[in-house]
Amino acid sequence: MSNSSLAKEKYLAYSGNYTKGRNTKISEICIHHMAGVMSAKQCGAIFQRKGRNGSSNYGIGVNGEIAVYVNESDTAWCNSNWASNCRSVSIETSNNKTGGNWTVSNKTLDSLIKLVADIAKRNNMGTLVKGKNVTWHKMYASTACPGPYLLSKMDYIVSEANKINKTPSPAPSPSSSFLPKRGYFKLGDVSANVGKIASFMYKTFPSYTKKSALGNVYGVNLRNAIKEFQKRTGLQADGCVGKITLAKLEKYGFKY
Repeated sequence: MSNSSLAKEKYLAYSGNYTKGRNTKISEICIHHMAGVMSAKQCGAIFQRKGRNGSSNYGIGVNGEIAVYVNESDTAWCNSNWASNCRSVSIETSNNKTGGNWTVSNKTLDSLIKLVADIAKRNNMGTLVKGKNVTWHKMYASTACPGPYLLSKMDYIVSEANKINKTPSPAPSPSSSFLPKRGYFKLGDVSANVGKIASFMYKTFPSYTKKSALGNVYGVNLRNAIKEFQKRTGLQADGCVGKITLAKLEKYGFKY
């Protein structure tokens, strides 16, 4: 299993910050941001620290340079989810400003698109689909990563990478029309679809879903029930319903 030829720099992480080898084939690319303005070398130095207990396969610096931190043949500790770590190649992306929308430069964004396309092509991932084989840290943990700017660019990143690889555009995902524009339901949301989730939870899991969770408002009781469901099914317990939690609910009979 080779690394990307686009990576001209290499700063291998400390051996205690990743797992040697992989237990499954690569089928996912997970995008992160550095939450800072850094060169690829500076970010790599963070993962070289003993005791960091974290790493990434690649990093893209503020000037668009690409570096390897953990070989693709090994498992980086980056996504706050072991199953995702095992199947994914992770990419840390430098911002060009701190705070706010955590923007990245056009040069860095261009490098990210090219790297995503290259990883997908070499690993025979086929058509890239947002939220399926191109994911982001926030899908697995209660975090702002990869920041509002990169989140707003996910459709563009996927589309441009598919163009590079000349793969067909993905079919529209049914969950995209069920979930709100941001991609997940959270505390305080009001929607008839929230009511559908609440009704299913109360009927299917009455032992930990209170009757007061019913209704179209995503209240504390529904959030707590979703958290419990996530804990029991091995998901990140953030209390939100995005594509991953929605897919898990479907396995228990939820229809929309």
